[in-house]
Amino acid sequence: MRRTARVRHRLGPVLALLIAMATSGMIAFCAQAVEAEAAEDGSDCGLEARPGELGLNVFGLSFHTDRNKGYNEINPGLGLRYVFWRPQPRWELFGDTSIYYDSDRNWAKYIALGTYYRFAGPWKAGAAIAYGQSRSYNQGRPFFAPVPGLAFEYHRLTLNAVLLPSEESGSKIAGAAFFLTIRLGRGN
Repeated sequence: MRRTARVRHRLGPVLALLIAMATSGMIAFCAQAVEAEAAEDGSDCGLEARPGELGLNVFGLSFHTDRNKGYNEINPGLGLRYVFWRPQPRWELFGDTSIYYDSDRNWAKYIALGTYYRFAGPWKAGAAIAYGQSRSYNQGRPFFAPVPGLAFEYHRLTLNAVLLPSEESGSKIAGAAFFLTIRLGRGN
């Protein structure tokens, strides 16, 4: 009985975040459907970030597949996102640099170059190549990692969910991380 209560306590914040994300996604998706018909260029009504736009990344929560290892799933941190290029209305190329308190209770730093594709209203899917360093990973040595993600954009806010790669050979996914990007406007 105690173990069930602990698992429920750990899942509470993650479950609440997922429910909030799904609810806001449905509301925004329904609202955007009406406006999207009026957009002549197919650019989804000005939701997208523009080249030269700067954003503030605010970390975060994480959820791990191995629930028995006692990971820290509250991962505060800050970073910047910069949109470099939008080759087509639904595509964007961006760069991230951030520092956050990771799940093994060490400070992690990374830079990444990635792309997103807007596939439905405010929803985007993409991937990044990250170069990072933390004492928690790769015996503290810097490393490269592919990081797939899904994002939901609402006005100037983007909720990002990324898959965390695993170092163990038996597991490909260690969990998921969640962070918010707040668009600040043009950097120039």
